[in-house]
Amino acid sequence: MRYQLPADEGDAPVTGYHVQRCLVGHNSGWETVNAKTITAMEFVVDQLKPRSEYQFRVAAENGRGRGDYSEPSQSVECPPDIEAERYPVGALQR
Repeated sequence: MRYQLPADEGDAPVTGYHVQRCLVGHNSGWETVNAKTITAMEFVVDQLKPRSEYQFRVAAENGRGRGDYSEPSQSVECPPDIEAERYPVGALQR
């Protein structure tokens, strides 16, 4: 998945990102997918289920802490032949 800098970085520059996923149509809620703060502008989300639909959202972090999460992305359906349960998802819009 790829994302963009937030429109407002607050009082300090962005130092990293946090990504969450949500399985559409289930009451599982939002799950954080990165164990450590992500410093790159893209992230490969692992352990997605074939033929399942997901939404994603991102929060930026700076020296003052983590900001609010973005609006959820459009739903993304994983292909039936997903290899090793890895699928790079399209860009998120804030």
